[in-house]
Amino acid sequence: MKPMRLLAGMAIILSLLVACNSSKKISKNEKTTKKKDPIAAEAAVKIGNMLDLLATDLIGATAKKAEIVRTADGINITFQPDFYFESSSEKLTVDAKGILNDISEVLNQYPYTEIFIEGHADSSGNQLNNKILSESRAKTVALYFKAHNVMAERLAIAGYGATRPIASNATPEGRKLNRRVLVKISANEKKFLESKDASKVSGNKN
Repeated sequence: MKPMRLLAGMAIILSLLVACNSSKKISKNEKTTKKKDPIAAEAAVKIGNMLDLLATDLIGATAKKAEIVRTADGINITFQPDFYFESSSEKLTVDAKGILNDISEVLNQYPYTEIFIEGHADSSGNQLNNKILSESRAKTVALYFKAHNVMAERLAIAGYGATRPIASNATPEGRKLNRRVLVKISANEKKFLESKDASKVSGNKN
């Protein structure tokens, strides 16, 4: 009886191992299939091309008065408050309005994108006031875009105060970098791929 039980136990273990291996193979095959899916690959190319074109247009629109970075998720625009806002205020400067006008025009040419505007501050002064100011500056930029025909449903804002520094607050240079408004642009993939504009940036030159 004991040998029979042992053999039966071994059979069960072997069947479980076979099942696990089969499951792993299916999982790997699914991943491989996704990677080789020509429709998904073409969609990714179209979205990437659209964002590349948008980044290029934004570089021209900002005239080196903002930092444009193409990321894996989209595009980041960084505004330094010293140029865009009056001191310790959410009020835009005259020069800033000229740049934001041009950015708005570009954004309106790419309607299948979403725009998240973040306000940031350094750690000096009253932290509650810093948070309020950072949110007010993000809101000011959003309202300016809206006033220049960027649809409100594409816009969202947040004010983080000094909670997300990108440099040390121990130096004037670092604090200057931490005081910023960051505009994150991403593709609304579903709406873009369903639009006629998607065929214009397919990357297929034929």
